[in-house]
Amino acid sequence: MKQRIIFCSILLLCGMSIHGQKNQGEKPNIVFIISDQHKLESTGAYGNNLAITPHIDALAKTGMVFNNAYTPAPVCAPARASLMTGMYPYANGAIYHKAPIKMPNGKVKNIGSGYLRESGYHEGIVTLADIFKEQGYVSASPGKMHVHGELQKDVDEDYKVGNSMGFDEISLRYYTYFPGGHYQDEVGEDTYMRYRQFKKYGKTYKGGSMHLNEDYVPTLVKNDEDNFDMAVANKSVEFINKRAEDGQNFFLHVGFEKPHAPFTTTQKYLDMHKPSDYQLPETFDDWYKKGKYPWVPNWVHSGLPKNPTKAKNVMAAYNACITEMDDMVGRVVDALKENGLYENTVIIYTTDHGEHLFEHGLRGKHNMYEDAVNVPFIISYPKLFQQNTINNSHVSFIDLMPTFAELINGVTPKTAQGTSLIEVLKNGKELKDRVVFSEFRGGDYKLLPGAKNVPSRMMCKGDYKFIYTHGIIDQLYNVKQDPDELNNLIFDKKHKEVYQNMFFQILAEWRFQEYNPLKIKLKRRKLKWSKSDEFSSYSIYFSKTKEVVNAKLIVEKVKGNSFEVKEEGFYWLAAKPLLSKTSKFYGEEIPVAVATYSHSLPISDAVQYVK
Repeated sequence: MKQRIIFCSILLLCGMSIHGQKNQGEKPNIVFIISDQHKLESTGAYGNNLAITPHIDALAKTGMVFNNAYTPAPVCAPARASLMTGMYPYANGAIYHKAPIKMPNGKVKNIGSGYLRESGYHEGIVTLADIFKEQGYVSASPGKMHVHGELQKDVDEDYKVGNSMGFDEISLRYYTYFPGGHYQDEVGEDTYMRYRQFKKYGKTYKGGSMHLNEDYVPTLVKNDEDNFDMAVANKSVEFINKRAEDGQNFFLHVGFEKPHAPFTTTQKYLDMHKPSDYQLPETFDDWYKKGKYPWVPNWVHSGLPKNPTKAKNVMAAYNACITEMDDMVGRVVDALKENGLYENTVIIYTTDHGEHLFEHGLRGKHNMYEDAVNVPFIISYPKLFQQNTINNSHVSFIDLMPTFAELINGVTPKTAQGTSLIEVLKNGKELKDRVVFSEFRGGDYKLLPGAKNVPSRMMCKGDYKFIYTHGIIDQLYNVKQDPDELNNLIFDKKHKEVYQNMFFQILAEWRFQEYNPLKIKLKRRKLKWSKSDEFSSYSIYFSKTKEVVNAKLIVEKVKGNSFEVKEEGFYWLAAKPLLSKTSKFYGEEIPVAVATYSHSLPISDAVQYVK
């Protein structure tokens, strides 16, 4: 009798495996897992011995680990909109974390995602889910999405049909206005409030220090399975089980929320980490010694708890949240294996942006240091891609759209700005001289009082990273030789040419709301413009084609307000903002900020000269 039961069990398992592959053909399924605020260095696969991330590490062993993956924005909403559209924030229009909307009374209100379609990415853009829908895939996106542009039906009077972004199933939204499809709709308002650790529960935790969990205590959520990531994992498993039944190809976007603050999790995960094992990073007191960073908003200098023991509690709590999230990654992968779907499924793990965790004495993200913009990025598909491999190519979220489209024989929309990584994944090829960007809009800069949504942009190419912050001194780092980004090379004459080229390339095609390029005219072989007190000098760049990557500086400082062109091709006028304010960081000798903030970009559009 026992032998018969075993035999029947084997037949049942085989049947599940065969049934799971029914109708799926040669096209792979995609499971895209994205967490929130996961510091690259807090991952075992990236060499951290204190990190407890066995499931993410397992994906690394069966896949490719990218060392230089960059988020398109070091803040949730713009980064996620870039992922869904395959476009940088400036191009898709979703540039804000909270969008400034002019209200009927004339006042400007910053609103979160899910309220108005007009605050989102531009209409008509093809999304990632649209590409899968066109190829007959069924899709779902349980968990955090946080994209300006996604909209439920009957929320906005002007867009009553809503905007599902192409997904068939939507559930467990978080940070997004989505009545009926929100986390609290699934678990109840009280659980939602407890999970967020709102002030109403502050007395439970000695004055409400739960944002960082300095006291190293567990979540207030009574039922462990009601915690957000558990709920998302369970919903994802349900979706996978359905696909095993109907055999349809699928795209599953799994939106976990940890390790984003509050750094609270269940006692089980806290017990797996010891605060005493953690050490403060070498740069923890950098801005304390030098003064606040001119290019980092004030609030990010939240710094270190006065008690070092509390700081270690924060670090351990953060990593415990990562272990919780990693456990949920394991649930999703196990469901694929149990349903016989694993071999035909591409699994991606990444996060929307990083976390400083006291590097540079900072907390959170909201700037362009590596801890904020360089993120874990792992792709596993042993059936086709290389395994247990490290790749140093510069890649971005915008590369996922063309990669997936090629993988499923779909069509990459013309709006997509990335490049397919299929050859990289198949052959281990490294992309040479690849340029990637990241953007941010923030306020509360000490030297720019009253300036709101100050734009900044980062450019990475080779070993160099350049950062432009509007109205603030530039930054240039060799991140290979100077991984802590302490030596700003704009003062180094040996790097003058690198600085000049990257300054131009980061600005040449960057256009967005409210900010305008310099105005120039071409008349009888003469470029002309009006000089402004906003700028200290003007220069001319030239290229025979309109491709900005081919442009070269031909005149470093132009005298007057005109320039005679001689060669056919394209010309740009660039200007250096006049910096006059100083700060403690560089002392009284080096100006680091403008006296008067303006909305003029220090670059013109291209002007073509034809003889």
